[in-house]
Amino acid sequence: MFKKELIDMFSLQDNLNKKINENWKKERTKEDFTRAIWLECAELVDSLPWKWWKKQEADMDNVKIEVVDIWHFILSYILLDFDNIEEIVETEYIKHFQKGYDEDFQNLDIKGEYINHYLGETDNNKKIIFLAERVAEGFLKDNPYEGLFFFGLLVKNSLSFKELYLLYIGKNILNHIRQETGYKDGNYQKMINGIEDNKYLFDIVKQVENKEDLEKKIRDTFESLAKS
Repeated sequence: MFKKELIDMFSLQDNLNKKINENWKKERTKEDFTRAIWLECAELVDSLPWKWWKKQEADMDNVKIEVVDIWHFILSYILLDFDNIEEIVETEYIKHFQKGYDEDFQNLDIKGEYINHYLGETDNNKKIIFLAERVAEGFLKDNPYEGLFFFGLLVKNSLSFKELYLLYIGKNILNHIRQETGYKDGNYQKMINGIEDNKYLFDIVKQVENKEDLEKKIRDTFESLAKS
């Protein structure tokens, strides 16, 4: 697994959480982040055609955004247990995430029927929905290792680790912009010229290859949009 990138993401998430609330670790609980995780999983599922009573198209771009949103809250959940971020990448949390991403099914305390369902599912949309539901279930039943294993599988089946990293960095920057422009007070408008800010973000991330170019590109774009 990419330790440098993981440490980077944990550090950025801690800084964002402190920007929202300096004392976030004292005031937020794992229950808070669990609720946020399962609700983001639900939003991911709603990006895919599961409704049998109406016509739907899969929105894979939004699926990727929702995976990153889930990751924000998983990072925060894990951060509650640690003061030293560098320790986190050696923990069972990350080992289970990596086992999922590597599709390593050895030595797991997870229902065999879940693994068999995953391996037997040939419809990619249904597979992603199944994985998102297992992520939510893992955290809701207070088994974050299981949740992280299925999150690793979810990443494996919806985007690359590089995409996860760049989209996370991009969304982190956007979240800072949101906080700086009234998100917490209810004054920030997510819809800009009829398009959600996440869509602008996704298009920007597709244009860059590295973290260094992202912040300037994102800030320049949103400053320009604010004036339009």
